[in-house]
Amino acid sequence: MDLELNDIQQELASTLNKYLRSEYDAAKREEILRSDEGISREKWQEFAEMGLLGLAIPESYGGADMTFNEVAVVAEAFGRSLVLEPFLATAVLGTNAVLLAGSEEQKQAILPGVAEGQTFLALAAFEPGQRYEVTTPATQATAGADGAFTLTGEKTNVLGGDVADHFIVTASQNGELGLYLVAADAEGLTRVAQRQADGLGSANLKLDNVAAQRLDAADAHSVLSEVIDLGNAAIMAEAVGVAEASLTMTAEYLKTREQFGAPIGANQALQHRAADLYAELEYARSMALYSRLAVTSEVAGAEKDRHRDVIAAKIVLDRAARNISQESIQMHGGIGMTMEYPIGHYAKRLTVMTRTFDDADSLTAELAALGGLIEPQAADLS
Repeated sequence: MDLELNDIQQELASTLNKYLRSEYDAAKREEILRSDEGISREKWQEFAEMGLLGLAIPESYGGADMTFNEVAVVAEAFGRSLVLEPFLATAVLGTNAVLLAGSEEQKQAILPGVAEGQTFLALAAFEPGQRYEVTTPATQATAGADGAFTLTGEKTNVLGGDVADHFIVTASQNGELGLYLVAADAEGLTRVAQRQADGLGSANLKLDNVAAQRLDAADAHSVLSEVIDLGNAAIMAEAVGVAEASLTMTAEYLKTREQFGAPIGANQALQHRAADLYAELEYARSMALYSRLAVTSEVAGAEKDRHRDVIAAKIVLDRAARNISQESIQMHGGIGMTMEYPIGHYAKRLTVMTRTFDDADSLTAELAALGGLIEPQAADLS
């Protein structure tokens, strides 16, 4: 199996990184962060014109009909520049929920707008008091006489929900999990926008008999599991970009910050610590690749293995992200604690992303329940 980027992916990475270095530097990001919406619709439209928002969307719906491998390349590049626009919420979570669960009519109605940069999507799956549990929502769906549905309940921490035009909402009907499409301007829907610690937007929702369309999914549990696995794999790709940028910035600081007449990087102890962090980064990169292979596997019956491999990879990445973010700030010293210096923003992003959808404790418990990454076998002592 070839684990290197192919020519198309290399060109995509090179073009996008060059664009972001010149058009999405720290000053531009700060300007966007301080704007009313906290995103740039102009930049989002440019991403659409570059084809980034429709990478995984089939050509019949206006997309590029590519794979998650290309999506991961974009996520990693966006991580290096701490892009604030809701790529994960719209192009990964929302898009794949519609692709996997939507009817042909629903796909035609939603996906072309996503690819063109006209439509924002958000997955609304988390609820108050349920922490990371998403398969047993308290939100209730009620079927109408004409086959339509109404939803009543609450959703919290909806990533990208502050600007979403449509929500994919989890709800229960007679104890059965379902996925429902809700317009952001639907009557009875109340949205309270908020900003996460890393600068990305989210929202809390309250639904009071809100009109909804049920997505045409035979198994909502399977769809939701796959969508979140894809989201975690994208997060891990992005985290590699964030961590790499953090270490590059730290290495440059060690070379230029002088103390007692010499760069602090001349201190052998700091050199060893930096070397350890680069080894940690490569470990995280390999596990991000491992998760990417898991979600792109087409082996029959591989759903359990896919989910197991993704959560195992994220456990490793959580540790790497924590070590890299904390050590990077410490090696910067006091300046690393200031909001004016970029390294703190990278640390915030790494901290939040490893707690999106789950955290190390919940993942470890789940992995243990699945029997671990490697199935235990008794040794043959005969």
